Amino acid sequence: MTRHEFAELIEEEGGNIYAFCYHLTGNREDAEELYQETMLKAMERCGKIERMGNPKSYLLGIAVGNWKNQKKKYARRQRIAPKEHMEEDWSFPGAAEEPSPEEACISAELIELVRMETASLKEKYRIPVYLYYSQELSIEEIAKTLHIPSGTVKSRLYAARTAIAKKLEEHGYER
Repeated sequence: MTRHEFAELIEEEGGNIYAFCYHLTGNREDAEELYQETMLKAMERCGKIERMGNPKSYLLGIAVGNWKNQKKKYARRQRIAPKEHMEEDWSFPGAAEEPSPEEACISAELIELVRMETASLKEKYRIPVYLYYSQELSIEEIAKTLHIPSGTVKSRLYAARTAIAKKLEEHGYER
Protein backbone atom coordinates (compact mmCIF):
# COMPACT_ATOMS: atom_id res chain seq x y z
CA MET A 1 0.00 0.00 0.00
CA THR A 2 1.36 3.42 -0.91
CA ARG A 3 1.37 6.38 1.48
CA HIS A 4 -1.38 8.00 -0.60
CA GLU A 5 -3.54 4.86 -0.28
CA PHE A 6 -2.75 4.77 3.43
CA ALA A 7 -3.92 8.38 3.78
CA GLU A 8 -7.16 7.46 1.99
CA LEU A 9 -7.61 4.50 4.32
CA ILE A 10 -7.19 6.73 7.37
CA GLU A 11 -9.67 9.19 5.86
CA GLU A 12 -12.20 6.37 5.42
CA GLU A 13 -11.66 4.32 8.59
CA GLY A 14 -9.89 6.66 11.02
CA GLY A 15 -13.09 7.54 12.87
CA ASN A 16 -14.00 3.89 13.35
CA ILE A 17 -10.52 3.04 14.58
CA TYR A 18 -10.60 5.95 17.05
CA ALA A 19 -14.07 4.91 18.29
CA PHE A 20 -12.76 1.39 18.89
CA CYS A 21 -9.75 2.80 20.76
CA TYR A 22 -12.16 4.81 22.90
CA HIS A 23 -14.22 1.69 23.68
CA LEU A 24 -11.08 -0.13 24.77
CA THR A 25 -9.62 2.65 26.92
CA GLY A 26 -12.75 4.34 28.23
CA ASN A 27 -11.47 7.91 28.05
CA ARG A 28 -10.47 10.43 25.45
CA GLU A 29 -6.87 10.97 26.48
CA ASP A 30 -5.95 7.28 26.48
CA ALA A 31 -7.93 6.71 23.28
CA GLU A 32 -6.01 9.45 21.51
CA GLU A 33 -2.71 7.97 22.66
CA LEU A 34 -3.71 4.47 21.57
CA TYR A 35 -4.96 5.79 18.23
CA GLN A 36 -1.70 7.64 17.60
CA GLU A 37 0.40 4.59 18.48
CA THR A 38 -1.78 2.45 16.22
CA MET A 39 -1.39 4.85 13.29
CA LEU A 40 2.37 5.14 13.80
CA LYS A 41 2.80 1.38 13.80
CA ALA A 42 0.48 1.09 10.78
CA MET A 43 2.51 3.73 8.95
CA GLU A 44 5.68 1.73 9.65
CA ARG A 45 3.98 -1.39 8.24
CA CYS A 46 2.34 0.46 5.37
CA GLY A 47 3.90 -1.82 2.78
CA LYS A 48 2.39 -4.92 4.43
CA ILE A 49 -1.20 -3.63 4.32
CA GLU A 50 -3.14 -5.00 1.39
CA ARG A 51 -5.77 -2.65 -0.01
CA MET A 52 -7.80 -5.52 -1.45
CA GLY A 53 -7.62 -7.49 1.79
CA ASN A 54 -9.24 -6.05 4.89
CA PRO A 55 -7.12 -3.09 5.98
CA LYS A 56 -9.62 -2.03 8.65
CA SER A 57 -9.23 -5.41 10.33
CA TYR A 58 -5.46 -5.07 10.11
CA LEU A 59 -5.59 -1.65 11.82
CA LEU A 60 -7.93 -2.96 14.52
CA GLY A 61 -5.51 -5.83 15.15
CA ILE A 62 -2.69 -3.33 15.65
CA ALA A 63 -4.89 -1.36 18.07
CA VAL A 64 -5.70 -4.49 20.10
CA GLY A 65 -2.03 -5.45 20.28
CA ASN A 66 -1.01 -1.96 21.37
CA TRP A 67 -3.78 -1.87 23.98
CA LYS A 68 -2.74 -5.21 25.45
CA ASN A 69 0.84 -3.96 25.67
CA GLN A 70 -0.34 -0.78 27.41
CA LYS A 71 -2.35 -2.82 29.92
CA LYS A 72 0.71 -4.97 30.69
CA LYS A 73 2.82 -1.85 31.25
CA TYR A 74 0.09 -0.32 33.40
CA ALA A 75 -0.19 -3.49 35.52
CA ARG A 76 3.58 -3.54 36.00
CA ARG A 77 3.57 0.10 37.07
CA GLN A 78 0.66 -0.52 39.43
CA ARG A 79 2.62 -3.25 41.20
CA ILE A 80 5.55 -0.89 41.65
CA ALA A 81 3.71 2.38 42.38
CA PRO A 82 -0.11 2.13 42.49
CA LYS A 83 -2.08 5.00 40.94
CA GLU A 84 -5.66 5.22 39.73
CA HIS A 85 -7.91 2.48 38.35
CA MET A 86 -8.40 2.21 34.57
CA GLU A 87 -12.11 2.27 33.76
CA GLU A 88 -13.90 1.45 30.55
CA ASP A 89 -16.95 3.11 29.13
CA TRP A 90 -19.11 1.99 26.25
CA SER A 91 -21.10 4.80 24.70
CA PHE A 92 -24.20 4.17 22.66
CA PRO A 93 -25.52 6.57 20.02
CA GLY A 94 -28.76 8.32 20.95
CA ALA A 95 -32.11 7.26 19.56
CA ALA A 96 -33.56 9.07 16.55
CA GLU A 97 -37.05 9.55 18.05
CA GLU A 98 -37.93 11.31 21.28
CA PRO A 99 -39.02 8.57 23.74
CA SER A 100 -41.40 9.16 26.61
CA PRO A 101 -39.74 10.01 29.94
CA GLU A 102 -40.51 6.53 31.26
CA GLU A 103 -39.08 4.85 28.15
CA ALA A 104 -36.02 7.10 28.29
CA CYS A 105 -35.38 6.19 31.93
CA ILE A 106 -35.78 2.45 31.30
CA SER A 107 -33.63 2.65 28.17
CA ALA A 108 -30.90 4.60 29.96
CA GLU A 109 -30.93 2.07 32.80
CA LEU A 110 -30.75 -0.85 30.38
CA ILE A 111 -27.92 0.74 28.40
CA GLU A 112 -25.96 1.37 31.58
CA LEU A 113 -26.50 -2.22 32.74
CA VAL A 114 -25.35 -3.61 29.38
CA ARG A 115 -22.36 -1.25 29.46
CA MET A 116 -21.41 -2.32 32.99
CA GLU A 117 -21.86 -6.01 32.29
CA THR A 118 -19.89 -5.78 29.04
CA ALA A 119 -17.09 -3.93 30.82
CA SER A 120 -17.02 -6.60 33.52
CA LEU A 121 -16.51 -9.43 31.01
CA LYS A 122 -13.09 -11.00 30.74
CA GLU A 123 -10.97 -9.39 28.03
CA LYS A 124 -11.18 -12.43 25.75
CA TYR A 125 -14.97 -12.01 25.62
CA ARG A 126 -15.16 -8.20 25.77
CA ILE A 127 -12.93 -7.47 22.76
CA PRO A 128 -14.92 -9.63 20.30
CA VAL A 129 -18.13 -7.98 21.55
CA TYR A 130 -16.68 -4.52 20.89
CA LEU A 131 -15.43 -5.56 17.46
CA TYR A 132 -18.73 -7.20 16.51
CA TYR A 133 -21.16 -4.58 17.79
CA SER A 134 -19.28 -1.28 17.72
CA GLN A 135 -17.04 -1.90 14.68
CA GLU A 136 -19.55 -4.18 12.92
CA LEU A 137 -16.87 -6.66 11.87
CA SER A 138 -17.88 -10.10 10.67
CA ILE A 139 -16.93 -13.25 12.56
CA GLU A 140 -14.21 -13.96 10.00
CA GLU A 141 -12.82 -10.43 10.25
CA ILE A 142 -12.69 -10.65 14.04
CA ALA A 143 -10.95 -14.01 13.82
CA LYS A 144 -8.35 -12.57 11.48
CA THR A 145 -7.92 -9.45 13.65
CA LEU A 146 -7.42 -11.43 16.86
CA HIS A 147 -5.56 -14.34 15.23
CA ILE A 148 -8.00 -16.94 16.53
CA PRO A 149 -10.32 -19.43 14.76
CA SER A 150 -13.76 -18.18 13.72
CA GLY A 151 -15.38 -20.90 15.85
CA THR A 152 -13.64 -19.43 18.89
CA VAL A 153 -15.02 -15.99 18.03
CA LYS A 154 -18.54 -17.44 17.76
CA SER A 155 -18.26 -19.25 21.07
CA ARG A 156 -16.89 -16.16 22.83
CA LEU A 157 -19.69 -13.98 21.46
CA TYR A 158 -22.24 -16.59 22.54
CA ALA A 159 -20.70 -16.82 26.01
CA ALA A 160 -20.64 -13.02 26.33
CA ARG A 161 -24.28 -12.67 25.23
CA THR A 162 -25.33 -15.44 27.60
CA ALA A 163 -23.49 -13.87 30.54
CA ILE A 164 -24.95 -10.43 29.85
CA ALA A 165 -28.47 -11.86 29.41
CA LYS A 166 -28.16 -13.74 32.71
CA LYS A 167 -27.11 -10.56 34.53
CA LEU A 168 -29.98 -8.63 32.94
CA GLU A 169 -32.43 -11.30 34.09
CA GLU A 170 -31.04 -10.93 37.62
CA HIS A 171 -31.95 -7.24 37.37
CA GLY A 172 -35.52 -8.07 36.25
CA TYR A 173 -35.20 -7.77 32.47
CA GLU A 174 -36.64 -10.55 30.32
CA ARG A 175 -35.08 -12.08 27.21
